[in-house]
Amino acid sequence: MATDTKKHINRILDKLRKGNPLHVTLPCDGQLHMDRPVPYLLVYRVPPNGEDAFTSTLGKTESAYLVASDTDECAVTPIIREIAAAMADKFGGFMLLEVWLSDRADSPTFSIHISQKSALSVAEKLQSELQNIHLTQVPGIEVELEKDKRMPSPPYYDALFNVEEARKSEIIVIGLEITPIYINQQTGTPFPLFLRELRESFGKALRKSFFEFVRMKTSYSAAHFEMLGTTELHEGVGVIDEKLAEYSNQFDFLLLVTPINAQEAWKSFAKSKFRKNPVFHYRPMPIDPELIKRKLYNLPIEDISDPTIAYLFRDKRKEVDRMLNMLSDREKPDFLYSSQQLFGNIEETLLETARAILVASEPQHPPLEREMLDADAFAALAKVELQYLKQQYDAVSTAVRVRDDVEGVMVSRGTLNISSRYRISKDRAFALLQHEVGTHVATYYNGMAQPFKLFYVGVPGYEQLQEGLAVLSEYMAGGLTNQRMRILAARVVVVHSMLAGNSFADTFDILTDKYGFKHEAAFHITMRVYRGGGLTKDAVYLKGLLNVIEYIKQGKDISQLLVGKIRQDYLPIIEELMHRQLLSPSPIRPKFLEEPYITKINEIKKSGSVFKMIN
Repeated sequence: MATDTKKHINRILDKLRKGNPLHVTLPCDGQLHMDRPVPYLLVYRVPPNGEDAFTSTLGKTESAYLVASDTDECAVTPIIREIAAAMADKFGGFMLLEVWLSDRADSPTFSIHISQKSALSVAEKLQSELQNIHLTQVPGIEVELEKDKRMPSPPYYDALFNVEEARKSEIIVIGLEITPIYINQQTGTPFPLFLRELRESFGKALRKSFFEFVRMKTSYSAAHFEMLGTTELHEGVGVIDEKLAEYSNQFDFLLLVTPINAQEAWKSFAKSKFRKNPVFHYRPMPIDPELIKRKLYNLPIEDISDPTIAYLFRDKRKEVDRMLNMLSDREKPDFLYSSQQLFGNIEETLLETARAILVASEPQHPPLEREMLDADAFAALAKVELQYLKQQYDAVSTAVRVRDDVEGVMVSRGTLNISSRYRISKDRAFALLQHEVGTHVATYYNGMAQPFKLFYVGVPGYEQLQEGLAVLSEYMAGGLTNQRMRILAARVVVVHSMLAGNSFADTFDILTDKYGFKHEAAFHITMRVYRGGGLTKDAVYLKGLLNVIEYIKQGKDISQLLVGKIRQDYLPIIEELMHRQLLSPSPIRPKFLEEPYITKINEIKKSGSVFKMIN
């Protein structure tokens, strides 16, 4: 064994004994990467001709991999053997999965090669997982399991171990021969979208197979296959995350599509006896959307080898792109089309539920002598609620802004903004604080506690879950009134009416004539939907509430939904990142999830229904 190879091996074994991560450059620019000492290794020995169509595509999805040539001048077999032996001693067993690309024209998509009986159960698990891969561009994945007499290896290299050596050291070797269906044979380059889809599925199949081996054959502790995923991030991930947050924060979408002349427009509309559609004015556009778009698509997300992180970033980039489209098209017909892409359409079941709520919930006539709070009094209560959050997480700002240029109450980037004209009954103030502070502010700072800025800026489509949770918090705090339910249902009806092509005035008439809304209330509900050119976002409040009710009825933990500004179908991603220790526990638990309010969760579990929330 060459002196340089011995030095490499000694340095590697020393780091493994100390439990340190390995990022080692091997002879001839080979790479050895191990997040931490684990009882398995993915090996790809680059062919002697130097052609490498695997490394930059599928080869770097795992937490432990070695990619290198294995020639006399650049021998890596001794390094692999020493790592395998040391980790087998440490964990009671070790698995080598060697991968190579097939050059046979008639070969199946994947061929699994084994020669040890002890490898059979893991090989069958790998076969099952690979067969479960579903790709849009391939009708079916063919996977063969071949039992060979000789230890598996690529045709151009000797086996890493012979059968007797492997048996003595409790090492299993599995060969995985891959037909490079993801490569364009004419150009020699991968099909990028096909490869992206394959990489994610391929990585999961490998981890589930490693987990089968770890669970059955070693002392390594792992409760879930995702715990075997990489716990370290590509160096470019932090930069891209930072830039996505920076570009998202260069504009406040809701403020830019909210009219600044709402009061004047209402007076003008009323003066016309509700016949002349109002004219809305907006803040000047502080950005050039096309310049931000250029920066967005210059971010090298395609270079991220981690499929989950790459998906998160691509999804966010697409959402910011659509928001910028909407800002470019503000007050133009295309604004509505982008809004439908971003926030979705109205399903028939949602519309029927909204109409049923409006029929079932009689308008409540409040007592004439209700105690009302002005903007400053409500702001003082909000600061108390913010202080409650700050005691749990010191980064929480207790600042509240009372301002002339907003309508009602809204949270923007973790800060509560209150219209200087705002008034609210004292008996509903606490419920609204749970909506705005207990949900919107709390999830902002829970997201800020995570290593990815994405979780407080907001993942794509987070509004539906956010607003569903926020309305649920009002119910749990005892302040979800019939009038509030009617407003949420009315928003769905108004979005549907707008999408049907009705004018502002005609939609306003539906609320007043058919459903009995007072004129000014109907105006503001309609304004929220018709602003900017048609904002369909308001339908997500009721839709989000219905989804959260169903989630609770399934017995799931509601606190998981508060990890940041996420959407419900992101939960598997959240769980994966938690298993991989790439996310932290949420520091803030809002008041509505404590006694006595939390008891209402049990009521929902037993017989939850949006209609049972109507008084």
